[in-house]
Amino acid sequence: MKKVLITGGSSGIGFEMSRHFARGGFHLLWVALTNEELDKAKARLQTEFNHTPVDTLAFDLSRPEGAEEVLNWTKANGWELDVLVNNAGFGTYGPTHKVPVERELSMVNVNVLATYRLTRIFLDDMLRRDAGTIINISSNSAFQPVARMNTYAATKAFVYQFSRGLQEELKLQGSKVRCITVCPSAISDTAFKSVNGLDGVRTFNGLVTTTAEEVAKDVWNTFTSGKDFIVTGARMRFLFSMRRMIPYGVQQWLVRRETASA
Repeated sequence: MKKVLITGGSSGIGFEMSRHFARGGFHLLWVALTNEELDKAKARLQTEFNHTPVDTLAFDLSRPEGAEEVLNWTKANGWELDVLVNNAGFGTYGPTHKVPVERELSMVNVNVLATYRLTRIFLDDMLRRDAGTIINISSNSAFQPVARMNTYAATKAFVYQFSRGLQEELKLQGSKVRCITVCPSAISDTAFKSVNGLDGVRTFNGLVTTTAEEVAKDVWNTFTSGKDFIVTGARMRFLFSMRRMIPYGVQQWLVRRETASA
């Protein structure tokens, strides 16, 4: 049975992606913060897909040893990954000088370093087998500066550039391994906004808002079609296609409007 490891698989986008992989006959491996959340999500998923195996690891990926801990867990169980989904992440909000430094450093550890380390660790085995897919979740925030979400947008810009660059390298090598870059717009129906203090921010009910279900469907369609990049949400894809025609000042006006508190 093919195996997919999804960080943050027990909630939000990760959970909705899990439903597609379960339907596709995959063995699910989840990494998230707490056993309580993992157990509840596993029970919920298996009410719909009762024959889908789900194994879980509770671990804080902001810790420096996070990627190695995940690798050791897979090795101890004899699992080789067919798909790695770097989905875990969180955000901060407010002027950079007012956001607690430790909170932002923790975010950099999860959004950037954990994504990088997990990609590198599992890429070696995929290259050896010349098979496998890495799916890295970036954001539409990666495309331009985002005042009030400055460091978050910068972390997602790293994921965007690193993932797309890695895919170009894989092409140059003639490798069958693929790295998919996913750039969702703001998602209205997940805990992301409340957990990160973003309940009053307009973008979650704004011009290009999407849902976890729409993102997961777009990711699955990209994965099964053999493509390597997707901007998720139909409205965001339209705006993305038009971005080169929109002056920078207008882009920033739209960003400031969308990230303001209602």
